[in-house]
Amino acid sequence: PPVILLLHEAIPQHFWCIPFSVDGNPVPSIRWLFNGTVLAEGPYIHTRIVEYEHNSTVLHGCLQLNRPTHVNNGNYTLLVHNPLGSAARSVQGRFMENPFSFSPEEPIPGTCVCPCPCRHQVSVAVALAVFACLFLSVMLIVLNKCGRRSKFGINR
Repeated sequence: PPVILLLHEAIPQHFWCIPFSVDGNPVPSIRWLFNGTVLAEGPYIHTRIVEYEHNSTVLHGCLQLNRPTHVNNGNYTLLVHNPLGSAARSVQGRFMENPFSFSPEEPIPGTCVCPCPCRHQVSVAVALAVFACLFLSVMLIVLNKCGRRSKFGINR
């Protein structure tokens, strides 16, 4: 069955790296959880196997994070699984202090958290925009039709 030999806290390199070493035969699959939910890997967060020896069952690698912020702070759990069993181990990732005195995910204090708080304001803004467009169109037509013609035939 797979065994997690090593899981360290994140270290800054070119990217931030959460290093790990896993042993298992057959080769185990590797997945990550972030704060208890499955971590969706993509171009900015992904697992990279750093060192793979052909005759060894040990995988050395790291979870790479490209420019993580305070939003990426949390608990990272490494899950390894093969047909003979599974293993899990967690580590705390701390990349940056929260630069705000409040959490950006929470509503701003003193504001209404209604389902649609600004419907009236949007309708007034749309009405004013339509009125301004109509007014400008009428003004252009009037200036074009009623504009003075030059006595000498010189175009403006």
